[in-house]
Amino acid sequence: MAKGDTQTKETPPNIQVMEDCIYMIQPAPPGLETTTPLILIHDGGGTTVSYCYLDSLDRAVYGIQNPRLYSGQAWDHGLPEMARVYADLILSVVPSGPLLLGGWSLGGLLSLEVANILLRTSAVRIVGIVMIDSIYPLAVLQERSNVVGPQPVFSKDTRPETRRLVSQCMKLAQSMADNWIPPVWSGCSDSGLTLRRAELEKKLSLINPKPLVEVEQSTDADAVAQGQENGTTISNNEPDLPSIPKTILLRCDDYVPVASSDIPDAVCRVDVVRELRTLGWEKYPNHFAPIVLDIPGHHFNVFTDEYIDEVSARIKQSCRMLERDSV
Repeated sequence: MAKGDTQTKETPPNIQVMEDCIYMIQPAPPGLETTTPLILIHDGGGTTVSYCYLDSLDRAVYGIQNPRLYSGQAWDHGLPEMARVYADLILSVVPSGPLLLGGWSLGGLLSLEVANILLRTSAVRIVGIVMIDSIYPLAVLQERSNVVGPQPVFSKDTRPETRRLVSQCMKLAQSMADNWIPPVWSGCSDSGLTLRRAELEKKLSLINPKPLVEVEQSTDADAVAQGQENGTTISNNEPDLPSIPKTILLRCDDYVPVASSDIPDAVCRVDVVRELRTLGWEKYPNHFAPIVLDIPGHHFNVFTDEYIDEVSARIKQSCRMLERDSV
């Protein structure tokens, strides 16, 4: 069994308790307890198995698994609804202070969603985001006959039921990504997106109408400082939109091999914008300019034995870069 294959390790028993969906993957090594913790959110397959094969990242690392992996129940309001649940899970283990977010593929999109919520509703300070080959899905919505779906890597030992659950979760994830109304940030240049997002958040009641930080008549300097540090300010009892966190995008070098005699020019959906340096994120109207670092392999095999050491090193490097820039 290859230690880094997507979903190669058998999934744990059916999760009944929501709190069990977040768990510690790596404790902070001795002497590094004060490093910024990292939360890694599941990929489109819904599991966090691949993260368990990472080398030490020199910090506490937590994983979040899709709580609906086993039920197959759809999230009616998509990624924003998931992020609301995940933000609460994160606060149960990191209620305040600095935090790094990240994830592979869909996990990168969810990291943006979660960051947007936490920066407006909590005392958590987002140091940055590490996206692992996460494409901007709205850059690839055009229909093309040569585009094929996910090509997950399974071990020969993976049970049929596990394959079914993961494949089912991936289909739901693709639909959510295609219909995503992404979060808006300070300086968003798309007024239409801003309106659509506001309508969605009103429907979900994602944002508490109270300001991010309660301020009494005698202003609490620490509270004001915390709001400013998160890129928000208190004005007319309403917080401004936060600034988008610094982000590092780990970009796969290779294309997923999908060509066949039936479709000789076939391309996997995750590779449609592979020729774009930021994987389509330049189309996200929020002044988003992630730092791009290359990693070996293609989208579905980056966690295999062949590449896991280098990918681990890149994630560790990214976390350190973001920590250094936040000082």
